[in-house]
Formats: sequence, structure tokens, C-alpha cells
Amino acid sequence: MKVASYTLALLLMTFLSSAANYSVFQENGKAGLKDDQGKIVIPAQYDALGWSNGNFSVVDNVTGYKLAGRWGLINTGNHRITKNEYDELTPAESQLFIAKKSSSYSPRVVAGCITIAGKEAMPFEYDGIKIFSLRAIVFTKIGNQYKYGVTDLANHTIIPQQYQNIYPIGGLRFAVQNFENKFALFSETGKQVTGFIIDKISPFTRNYAIIYQGMEQGVIDRDGQIKIPPAHQSIAMLDDGSLKIRLPHTWEFLDGRNKLIQKHQADSIEPVDKNLIKVKKGELVVLADQQLKPVSSNTFSSIGKFINNKAIVMQNRKYGMINRTGTIIIHPLYDTLIQGKSYILASQRQNGKNAWQLLDSLGTQLTTKPYEYLKPFGDTYLVANNRGFAGAINNKGKEVIACVYDSVLQIDDGLIVVKFRKQYGIINMKEEWIVSPRPNKLTILTENKFLEESPQRKSLKSTAGNVIYFTDNPIKVSQDYILEYLPSGTIWKIDLEGRIADRQVHPEEAIERIYEESEELRAILKNGKYGFIDSQGRLRIANRYEGVQKFSEGLAPAKIRGHWGYINHQDQIAIQPAYDEVTDFKNGVAFVRLKQLWGTIDKTGKVLLPVRYQRIALLPTKNFLITINDQEGLADASGKILILPRYPKLEDVGNGFAIVARDGKYGVINLQGISTIPLIYDYIQYDPFNEFFIAQKRSLWTDFKN
Repeated sequence: MKVASYTLALLLMTFLSSAANYSVFQENGKAGLKDDQGKIVIPAQYDALGWSNGNFSVVDNVTGYKLAGRWGLINTGNHRITKNEYDELTPAESQLFIAKKSSSYSPRVVAGCITIAGKEAMPFEYDGIKIFSLRAIVFTKIGNQYKYGVTDLANHTIIPQQYQNIYPIGGLRFAVQNFENKFALFSETGKQVTGFIIDKISPFTRNYAIIYQGMEQGVIDRDGQIKIPPAHQSIAMLDDGSLKIRLPHTWEFLDGRNKLIQKHQADSIEPVDKNLIKVKKGELVVLADQQLKPVSSNTFSSIGKFINNKAIVMQNRKYGMINRTGTIIIHPLYDTLIQGKSYILASQRQNGKNAWQLLDSLGTQLTTKPYEYLKPFGDTYLVANNRGFAGAINNKGKEVIACVYDSVLQIDDGLIVVKFRKQYGIINMKEEWIVSPRPNKLTILTENKFLEESPQRKSLKSTAGNVIYFTDNPIKVSQDYILEYLPSGTIWKIDLEGRIADRQVHPEEAIERIYEESEELRAILKNGKYGFIDSQGRLRIANRYEGVQKFSEGLAPAKIRGHWGYINHQDQIAIQPAYDEVTDFKNGVAFVRLKQLWGTIDKTGKVLLPVRYQRIALLPTKNFLITINDQEGLADASGKILILPRYPKLEDVGNGFAIVARDGKYGVINLQGISTIPLIYDYIQYDPFNEFFIAQKRSLWTDFKN
């Protein structure tokens, strides 16, 4: 919902013209203020200047200052108008400032308003305040729900606090939402001018607003009179007050041979699952079956992807969750909703901060209190943050590690690596110290062994305090062993008992670089040339190549005299070096490039697709998308051309047909290149769940004539 544009513009101009004369500067980590002549008007002695939301402005020679973690008002003469007693402080309209501070009667942080002189204009008794013109939208948490109302700036009630939400929509009108998710129109005096019969309402433009009832749209004036009944699919209101209407697009459901299955009208249609389709009309989305019959009466702003038969939905800018029948299982109350395997993370903004909760798959709250932060840690635990400190909860919502640590870094084998007062330690699930805090990084390896790493030394230790193995050399830690890289190039494999289980000795000559192992061989760089060694460090392919890549399907790319070919494990040239660039082999095929053009070859070097294509891409269907002069075609894995490159866009859908586009129109052809659905549609998509094509014919906007 929007503030009246004139009021917003005036407010913005006031802030900008006032702030433009001043600039914040830093000195010794403190903030101060200079005027436009560079003169210091506020010395650098504050933690910050401006506002708690990170913005800076000066309102009638007044701005905010932060000291000792709290905010107050200060003028440009360095006179503190108020004490630094506020948790949050931001400017609002009518030379008022919205402030938040701790309540004297409870642990709540409460919001109120102060004047430019620092006097209390609205009492500190709300959870939040939003000021628009001469009215304030206020809300307070009552029970487990926030309830909204409207007051004037003297805190006289205009609309009582008993509604789910309230939005200013211009024209001195408010859209008021009840707890049945229906809207009514209220005047600036608090008079209800319509019943709660509106599903959604837009901001007013030239005294008119678009309303929604179900998936139909209409127009209402500021007196609540219906000017256009809600019986239209799409209405657009222009800035000059004129209206345009559009019929919904026509969608034809077709099989690959152009047989019409059914026809529907909607703004958009998107298949989401077997016998489930998202249908959008105007700004509302409904879940429908294959015949486009709604599976429930619920409508949403958006419906996400179905995971485990559930999808996240948005309604009135809040997120919830539905099942495959369209039934709401989590009401849209949350600012963020994240679906996990066996639980759901939900967040609501409270007192300017995120409040996270853990819900089960049916939306039941598992946690007993909100957290500032929740992050999954494996399948069983979540790292939790409360009041700036870290702990952990399990996937049932129980706090198993109290939020008293700087951070929780690892949970494994019943042990937890934590950072406590800037040092690392290990605790068990009873929060007993197994390894006392120390400055070095710790990593749990088993239930009784861990790795301690300082900048110089790495030590394998037991939780009993014994040093099992230590080294100053670089290491790489795996699940059951440690690889130690000696300066000579030798790699030792150390088991978790501290024994050298394997010595991968490299040739005596210095090796400049060793690459990742593939097919039991590692590429090396020695004396500026490339070769391969085995797992024991023995030279298997002499370092005589200008470049190599890893082995795949028995062959490795090798560069000789500036060109790439392939060698086998016996150091024999399997494919002559004739290309500028090559790839590894997948399913017996590799891509090769020569003079900016691409082709494909098999493992014998036989050319499958000649080197003549601008681009080649392997598709999930195992066919190749080929491009010449930005025209796309299709070839199979053997190099046989299925569809000549003559379409700007081609999509192989994998059922013997391909969607093609030319000159902005879409159609379907078979893999013999024969047109089966003509190029007459504005868009075509394939529904893989229900195995048919959905073709769109767009409708155009026309002027509305009453």
C-alpha cells in the first residue's frame, strides 16, 4: 500500500534539503558532523549519527545520536535534546520521531512518538507505530496475535485495535483487514464505508481503487460506491484516471499431434504436479485440477513448488503453507517460511527484529520461545541465536544447548565445537567441557578424537588430552585419515591412531604442482611440463606435455605443439592433437573446438558432429542442441541431425516432440522436423506431469467505456 505521493515527496524533499547541508565524518572510530563549509558542528564523540535504520538526515537542525548502544536526539549545535534512552529512533511525518525503548513494567520493547523538542507525543505503549499524514497506525500483540488500529497524533482512537492489519491507500482512506482475511474501506475519521466483502484493494488513483472479489476485479470510489462491478478478469488504472480492461488469455491444452483436449481462460497457467495446475487471474492465484476446476476456495498472491506434497504460499505479503488439496495448513502470518525435510522454519518481525520459530509439518509450533536466528545443522539439530548468543535446538524444538556461546561451529558424535568468549572448546550434550576453551581452531573427528590447528602446528588429540600426532606441514582432513604434505612432495596418509598408513612417495625431482586424482592417476607439473604419477608417486606418464587434463573413460586430454588431443594410460596418443580446446569424455562423447567452432568426437577420434557449430549443449534427453548463426537445431548422440538449425529457440521436451519459436510465435514439431502444432501461439509450455502441451493466445488491453 502507498502513502499519498504528495506527502511522501514533501517529506523526502524536507529530509534531503536539510541533510544536504551536513555530512557525517569519522575520527578515531567516532562519528561527528560537519556543515557544508567543512566546519565541525558536532565533534566526533558519538558511536553514530543519523538513525537506527542506518539512514542519515537532519530534520529542522535535529538528528539522532548513538551512545553506549542507545539513541537520542541532538541538534546541530551539539546540544543533546534527549538522553540516549531509545533502542530505536527514526524520523516520521509531522516533525515526529518514532522511538522504541524497554518497558518499565515488562521485558517488552515498546514504541511511542516524540516531538522535535524531545517531548512525548504518543505514549510508549505499542509494539509498533506507522505515521501517515495526521494519523498513526498502531499495533499491539494481544495473546498470540498482533491487533491493529488507527489513532490521531494525540493518541485518540480513530479505529479501535481489533483488526489483523490496516493499510493506508491514499485518498484519506484505510484498507482494514479482519481476521477472516476480508477487507473493508474506512475513512480518515474512522467511519466504515463498506462491509468486509473485499478480498483485496489497490491504492486510490484519482479517487478510484481496484477491488478484488474472488478472482474477479472491479472499481470502487472513495465513498465506497461500486463504479465497475467485480466481474472482470483484469483492470488497469492509469495515472490520468482512465481505465483499461483486458480479457484473460486463452489457453489450449493439446497433445503433440494438435488434438485439442480442453480450452480455458486465465492470465497464466503453470503445471506444478500430477493433476495440479496453478491458475492466475489478475493478481490472484488458485490451485486447480487438470480440468482447471479449483481444488479449494482459497486464493493467494503466489504458490510455490510442491515439496513433500506441500507448497509455500503468499497472501497479503505474508507466507503460509497449503497441501495438495489447497487446504491451508499454516496460515499466511509469517514474513519468511522455509520448508525443511521434517520441519518448517518460520519468522515474524517483532520489535524491528526477526523472531524465528520451529514448526512441525502441520504448522504446530515446536519451540517455546522465538529466536533471532535458526539455521539447520544436519538433519537433527539447528543452531539457534537468542539475545546475540548461540546455542542449539533439536528438530523437535527442544533447546539442547543453551544460547550462551559466541557461536556453535560443529555438532558431531554427541560433541559440539563452540566458540566461547573468543576461544574454541568442545562440550557434550550435557554442556560439560570436554575440551576446555583455547585460542586454536578445533574440529571433531570421532567421539574421542579431535584436531587442533594453530597457525604453525596441527595436532591430532584425544579428548582425554593426549597428543596422538602433530605436524607443521600442510594437511587435508578426511573422515578416517589425514593427508600430510611434506616439503619434498611426499604425501603421508596418517590414520587416526597417528600411524603412517601409506607413504605416497613422489619422484626425487622437484614437483611444482600435483592435481586431483582421476582413474588412479594424478597430473603433475614438473620442469614446466605435464605428466602423470600413480598413487605411490611413481611416474607413469612422462612429463613431456604442454598441458593435460584429468582422465575420463580411459583417455586424458594432452596438449602438444599448441594443439589438444588425447592420450591413454599407456602414454600412447589415442587421438591426434588437432584442436584448440577439448573436453573430457562423457558417455563416449567429447566436445572439441577449432577456430571458435565446436563439434563432437567419439573415443576413437571419429567425428560425430563436424566442427561447424557456434554452440553445442548436451540435453537431459541425451540429444544435442546445436546452434549455427543463432539458429537452433537438434542432433542425437551419434551425430545424426534430427532437426536442422533454423529456429531462434528450440526445446526438446523428451517425448518425440520439440517446442520451437520463430518471429515471436510458438509451435511444436516432431523429431523428423515436421510441424504438428502450427507456429500461431504466443507461448507454449509442456506439462511433464500430465503429458500435454499448454498453448497461449494473448488478449490485448482495450480502453474501458462505461
